[in-house]
Amino acid sequence: MSTGTGSTGGSGAGYRVEVDSLRAFATQVRGLLSEFQTTADGTRVHGQSGVGGSAFGSFPEAQALHERYEQMRDGLRDVLNALYDAIDESQRKAELTAVNYEEQEHETSRTLRVGSDGWSVANPSTHSQTVYGTTTTAAQPRPVAAVSPTAPTSTASPSGSGEPKPSW
Repeated sequence: MSTGTGSTGGSGAGYRVEVDSLRAFATQVRGLLSEFQTTADGTRVHGQSGVGGSAFGSFPEAQALHERYEQMRDGLRDVLNALYDAIDESQRKAELTAVNYEEQEHETSRTLRVGSDGWSVANPSTHSQTVYGTTTTAAQPRPVAAVSPTAPTSTASPSGSGEPKPSW
């Protein structure tokens, strides 16, 4: 996998984000939402499915049945409205994610320049220089810690490793 966005990607190992796919998904979801709104909108369904209070009769059991019907009808409206909101939120987040990836890619390509050697960063940030111990002047080698050729004297497991200490 490569880092970067779109079909061209970027360099290095990591994840590839297909912004075009995110946008296609957002468009599909927006179409689904439009279709949902015309055929299954909670308020529209609620208005079309109403039955008068006397439709089941005027005796007490019929009135209780009508009351339960109204509760279920209101519940269905609420579920459909919640579904609409969830689909709408998915579409907005997919579109926002695509925009954020494009902006990040643009900013990275604007600020990141390759050095004259063809592989290093031409103008590393101050933070990068501090973390990696490099400067924009001549790079100096970092000291290497000496490794003892003798076996360790302790038989305890390395701290936090959860593994027994290997024998030498």
